[in-house]
Amino acid sequence: HRHRVPDAVKLGLGDFIFYSVLVARAAMYDLNVALATMLAIIFGLVSTLLLLSIYRKALPALPFSLLLGIVFYVLARFCLDPFVVAISTNMLYL
Repeated sequence: HRHRVPDAVKLGLGDFIFYSVLVARAAMYDLNVALATMLAIIFGLVSTLLLLSIYRKALPALPFSLLLGIVFYVLARFCLDPFVVAISTNMLYL
């Protein structure tokens, strides 16, 4: 008889390529921006997996993770980074 492969969560190589490109782009700017982007992508992926376990049907892995990654990239690059630079330039520590 044939061996049956258990139903499992599968992510394609394309998913990881898109995640990697976004994090690499963020890393070209700053490490803090890259970390914020990476954490947002991981949070989006975990959220997608939780929704997958709740709804029990196939869900695309890219949209929610990439949307969160892009939003956090923009926020970190244009809000967080200037704030950190201003604080460190004026030697003001919280």
